[in-house]
Amino acid sequence: MSSNKVTIFLTGATGYIGGSILQRLLVHPNTKNFEITALVRSADKAKRLDSEFGVKTVIGSLQDLDKLASLPENAHVVIQAADCDDVNATNAILGGLKARHEKTGDVPIMIHNSGTGELMDDAQGAFKSEKVYSDLNIADIEALPPTAIHRPVDVLVVAADAAGHARTHIIMPSVIYGVGTGPLFDAGISNPHTMVFPLYVRTGLHHKHLAVLNEGATCWANVHITDITDLFIRVLDTSLSNPEKVSHGRNGYFFGASDEFSGREGVQAVADALFTLGRLSSREVVKYSLDEIAKYYASTLPPSFGSYGGQ
Repeated sequence: MSSNKVTIFLTGATGYIGGSILQRLLVHPNTKNFEITALVRSADKAKRLDSEFGVKTVIGSLQDLDKLASLPENAHVVIQAADCDDVNATNAILGGLKARHEKTGDVPIMIHNSGTGELMDDAQGAFKSEKVYSDLNIADIEALPPTAIHRPVDVLVVAADAAGHARTHIIMPSVIYGVGTGPLFDAGISNPHTMVFPLYVRTGLHHKHLAVLNEGATCWANVHITDITDLFIRVLDTSLSNPEKVSHGRNGYFFGASDEFSGREGVQAVADALFTLGRLSSREVVKYSLDEIAKYYASTLPPSFGSYGGQ
């Protein structure tokens, strides 16, 4: 390997966000200077990433803590785009970055994908909160309860920066929409679809109607997949070329948002689309209490969604 190569370790390469990041890295102006290694669960996809796209792969998952600890030791950049709530996996990655720093003196870069769900209030669809968060107001972020979704992992990432083991950047996408595009998606290697709206579609089809929590007044921010990928690449580029120009550690939070909609607007859009396609007999959205909507979602959505109805 040439000494001027930038070694990048990526998790989540076959996913929606991680796949979009990898696609951009493969067409990046400096792609010839990148040596990318991806942790991939599927042996078939790993083989194709290597043979068709020139991406080094290691077969494994976030449960393979030994691999998550060893691979970052050989990477100048780690992009964590897989499960943003896996404390054990994050500790393993950070341990690898610490080991690299102690062995080489290098301060590696970590770009961690989190989410604005961390800022979620307890409006329960009843009202639109007047509270506005900014990634420039660090005090508000640090005042979030340690039990907030994504918060336990984010705290670990920031602590690694404070200890000097890495320069860390936390990107917090809001609700992402749009379809992933490019050869990785065309080849069926990476997932082209966002998570939230397909889950609403699945639940609506299962129950034969869409539902909203209380008034559906909760405010959701949103961002297109192209824009959030741009943010990852901008942070990476600046971290490599002019690191003093990009915030890191406790100041290194970056919100990914460009617009907003209410919970009712989002659910109604799904109901309208399914009705137009003839998959539902009515476009009506049913209003549920918190207990009711948790039961409504429980059979189709992950527990973190069921607990607050995803709204």
